Amino acid sequence: MDILCCDHKLPCSVIPTTLEIPMTTYALSVKLKAKPGKENDVAEFLRQAQPLVKEESGTAAWFAVKLGPQDFAIFDAFHDEAARDAHLNGKVAAALMAKASELFAEPPVIMKADVLASKLPVIDHTHAAAEPQKLAS
Repeated sequence: MDILCCDHKLPCSVIPTTLEIPMTTYALSVKLKAKPGKENDVAEFLRQAQPLVKEESGTAAWFAVKLGPQDFAIFDAFHDEAARDAHLNGKVAAALMAKASELFAEPPVIMKADVLASKLPVIDHTHAAAEPQKLAS
């Protein structure tokens, strides 16, 4: 009987105990200014974007933040330029542009950036906090 690793649905022998995430060297910084009265709508829009970003295998890190009463930002990091380009042509970018005139006081400012240094979490598969699942026979 094989034991599956946490949520990964793979035999534990296939997955190392810890997995170092490769250096992310490509990024995007997106500046957003909400229209007056649309601040809550912008915040909700950004929250709803998270599941779409989770579907993107090439997006290593994604943050949507509120910087001030009307000021928001998105920061994304990627392992390669192809992943960054895929994100720019993906569902979140399309939704952002579709909602831009409704939600934002000015067009979103999207800037490509190079990551100089980063710290991302190490994925731990020691199973200390999770109950392994058994494969059905």
